[in-house]
Amino acid sequence: MQAKNVLLLLAAASLFTTIVVGAYVTVANYGDACGSSVPQDWPTCLGGLFPPLQIAPVMEYTHRLFAALSTLFLLLATIAFWRAQDVEKVVKRTVYAAMLLLVVQVFLGGIVIAQEEEALLVAAHQGLAILTFGVAVAALARVNRPA
Repeated sequence: MQAKNVLLLLAAASLFTTIVVGAYVTVANYGDACGSSVPQDWPTCLGGLFPPLQIAPVMEYTHRLFAALSTLFLLLATIAFWRAQDVEKVVKRTVYAAMLLLVVQVFLGGIVIAQEEEALLVAAHQGLAILTFGVAVAALARVNRPA
């Protein structure tokens, strides 16, 4: 498997994990465990680089770490696909769309925190996360399909 495909696979896997951890954080009502003041408490936790060793802030921060990891993997995959000469344009465009959706998703996450987890924003955040994951998986399926 080529490096760009591995990066896309890692991006999809980390996006999925981010969604699962984020859903747990929401259901457990831990969403404001790292504070709700932007930029003091987001993307950090309670103004610090690391959360206090309590379950709620650790889980919320874990969600943020997976979001950062997803962003890194998808950014690296996007660069790799942009540079690749042997990839269909539709695949490149799908990867670019996933990256754009993820950028919007990250900013929406900050807004969710700043607005103290208003239900409609949380739902939009979850929906956009699922859409971003779906687009990344679509790109992965297209690039790995048999000839």
